[in-house]
Amino acid sequence: MSPNGQPPAHAGVDEAKLLYAMENDFYGCTEKLENYKLGGLHPIILGDRLGDNGRFRVVHKLGHGGYGTVWLCQDTLFPTPKWRAVKVMSATASEPDCDELRAMEAFRDIERSTVENDFHISIALEHFWIDGPNGRHLALVFALSAITVNSMSSHYAQHRTLVKDLCFQLAKSLEFIHSRGLCHGDFRPDNILVRLCPGVDSLPEETLRKSFLNGYKPRTVRIVSEKDKKPITRASAPSVPEHLVDSTSIGFHSGLCAASLAVTDFGVSYSALNPPEEGCTGITLPYASPEERFRQRALLGPASDIWALGCCITKLALGFTPFVNEYEGDDVDLHAAKMEELMGLMTEPFRTAYKEEHKRRPKSRCFAADVAMSEDESNHDKREQKFITEIPSPYPKEVLEKIKKEEDAERDERAKRGERVMSPGQETFRRNLQRTIYLSVTQEEADGMNKQYELWRSQEKHPDSNKLGSIVQLPFVEARRDGKKVVDEDDEEEEDGHIEFRLDDKEADQLFELLMSIFKWHPKDRATLQQVLNHPWFERRNQHAAKVPPPITTGNKCVVGETPGWVKSLLNHRSAARLLPGGFS
Repeated sequence: MSPNGQPPAHAGVDEAKLLYAMENDFYGCTEKLENYKLGGLHPIILGDRLGDNGRFRVVHKLGHGGYGTVWLCQDTLFPTPKWRAVKVMSATASEPDCDELRAMEAFRDIERSTVENDFHISIALEHFWIDGPNGRHLALVFALSAITVNSMSSHYAQHRTLVKDLCFQLAKSLEFIHSRGLCHGDFRPDNILVRLCPGVDSLPEETLRKSFLNGYKPRTVRIVSEKDKKPITRASAPSVPEHLVDSTSIGFHSGLCAASLAVTDFGVSYSALNPPEEGCTGITLPYASPEERFRQRALLGPASDIWALGCCITKLALGFTPFVNEYEGDDVDLHAAKMEELMGLMTEPFRTAYKEEHKRRPKSRCFAADVAMSEDESNHDKREQKFITEIPSPYPKEVLEKIKKEEDAERDERAKRGERVMSPGQETFRRNLQRTIYLSVTQEEADGMNKQYELWRSQEKHPDSNKLGSIVQLPFVEARRDGKKVVDEDDEEEEDGHIEFRLDDKEADQLFELLMSIFKWHPKDRATLQQVLNHPWFERRNQHAAKVPPPITTGNKCVVGETPGWVKSLLNHRSAARLLPGGFS
């Protein structure tokens, strides 16, 4: 367990300067080998035993990141061993008062079943420390979950009841987090997992292995010395693992998943009273609010999470993010341009911050926008009517002017008829809500899953209320579960017999109104979580949902009340490893 006070740094051997390489080309999802050094990752291989008396047996790898690695482990403490996810932090990120442990403390006074089942949050069950060649590492033990929601739309977009149920769970999760005086700070699909059905954590190893997405056995690649090309050993290279392991997860069609989500990774969470000194948490650009994007510390808070929620809803429901997607990288100019298209002229303080960025780093921008040029401050009216970012167009100027004139005339006619009038950017966004989604299931499979879910959902209703029970099974295709039909869970390309889906006009209008209430430049103008939860798109789900326990608040941020001890201590603490180098600037 966590010791009192700062854990001592292990002397270790820093082998960062020594050269190692993979034995052969390996196309898999592995961490960077250079991260195994003093202060970096702890070297773990399959079959290792972690914890006191070798309690946790390492069976597979579930993921990795700059923070550390996550392993599928069998907890041998119980008469019937339990499956757990063990997150081993890098030595640099391992602190006795890190934000993950503070989050555990924030939820400690609430029953774990309530936190997990009603508010869809995954917090560590326990933790321990590992002394290794690269330093001292914090290990967090979590209940095992399945795949992330990143590719969910390609399997379930046509199941609108399910989609709305899951998006509603995310909003309830944030409502609960904020009621504890906490902001998540990294609310995005990579940190949202699908929960498993009860009993899966006790399945025989043989059964669980059959649910892995990339095969029964882990895919590994040996590490060799660059000098003599011989495989390394723990004796010859104690700071580096003998092999790297391709990550896996339990897939949607395993038959083991619940229609319930788990919000994870509180590694950059913060008190609403004390946003990070850096002005942002390092959340990836597609989910970054304007105040995150432009490092406006005074504006960071619950509304920043709500912005990220809007992006998550779009991704989960329709498979895309509103501003930039993962394939466009960190194109900060494109991100700013798309925000202006949707929300209108960039307001202060973001406008000034954006110009300052270009003055500091004009050659590093992805777009050659005009914002770095000096402007006549006396020509205020003209300047304020100009978008701060412009996306280059391949069409001649006269063609664009003609199109704009026609669009303006059409909008004027709509206004005269009393119809809703949108800006060109809003019209584009509204059309995108009805873009075609290519599903990775056939019509027959989709119909079967829809019947499954509606049946299971109705059976889980409590007899004395209209509230849904805590666990409903996620629908799946039995042929895929049984291995008769091989499918890549992350492959979103259309195949023969697979169906296309588009939102109908009514739902697209409702979803557009919900998202536009969230996507506002200034945090104070965004919808509150109560407004989100009660929006017509959610079809009165909030009337029958679990109520958040009496909140802990921060005076001017979330609610009113006594600030708990963990929040007070957080006021004087910020994780040094919070940001990726360079941030967004």
